[in-house]
Amino acid sequence: MLSSREISIFKYLNEPMNISDLAELLSLHYSTVSKAVSSLESEGFVLKEKKGKQVYIRRSNSLHSKSLEDILREFPRLPLDELFTPSPLHVFSVLKSPRSITEVSEITGLDRSTVSAAISRFAKYGIVIKENNRFLRSNRHALFEDFVDNYYKYKANTNLRAISQNGLLIWQRGPEFLFKAENLNAGLESDLENKIHPTAINIFSKYGLDVITDMDYYFFSKKPLCEEEFFVHTILIDPYSPIYNSYALALAPKLGSKNFIKYAAYYDIEAHVRTLLEYIDKKEKTSDFVLPWKEYQELLESLV
Repeated sequence: MLSSREISIFKYLNEPMNISDLAELLSLHYSTVSKAVSSLESEGFVLKEKKGKQVYIRRSNSLHSKSLEDILREFPRLPLDELFTPSPLHVFSVLKSPRSITEVSEITGLDRSTVSAAISRFAKYGIVIKENNRFLRSNRHALFEDFVDNYYKYKANTNLRAISQNGLLIWQRGPEFLFKAENLNAGLESDLENKIHPTAINIFSKYGLDVITDMDYYFFSKKPLCEEEFFVHTILIDPYSPIYNSYALALAPKLGSKNFIKYAAYYDIEAHVRTLLEYIDKKEKTSDFVLPWKEYQELLESLV
């Protein structure tokens, strides 16, 4: 994501500079610097401003650009070009909760060796720590957490604008996000289109459940979805809504899975799903985010 050359350019932009001056300062060809600047611009780190006949480059006011400034100021010697590449960043994004290498691999879709290498890079500098055979972010390095979270929020919103003019972000972590939209933009690039997966109540008809909605729900991810994620995504639409929780519970027996807790943990809603499953076992209202049992039964009948 960020090469050493791009980081060097970003460092020099304490004040706006044009590409010619940057090229001379870094002893690089104009075209090389221009390409790096375009990459930084596409990632939201810098902006181009025209002043007369000159085009100047300055750092953007985006949150992740500000976070990068803070990191460079606080940790000027860290090899950020080794840490801030796609796979390590994706791995870091899921380590808010303690995870094993296998869990991170299943969540991200990255192979175990890639996950292990990424964790080792961060662990070398104390940015990721190990507790009880699981890995998580160190609370001593909040700047890195801010950077990764802000960067991926920017990317999610950028991708969503490219996907749908009326899309609304529901949930996001790392490069993946859940969204709803009335329609998708025409002529989507294949790189985007291949990552858009119908989910939640969008797939209910496949399981013989009829839900009327004026919005479509999708999950943006490079990896395919499993059935348990349809269940989890339905909850994520609004975890505090008795209706959406009931929809998820209506779907659960259609899936024939016993892995709901596992996937709920992957999405950090394990306790919530345990409460929902307890509700099904006890057949009585156990929290504010479920319906009274009789109303739940009536909803089930309306879906078939």
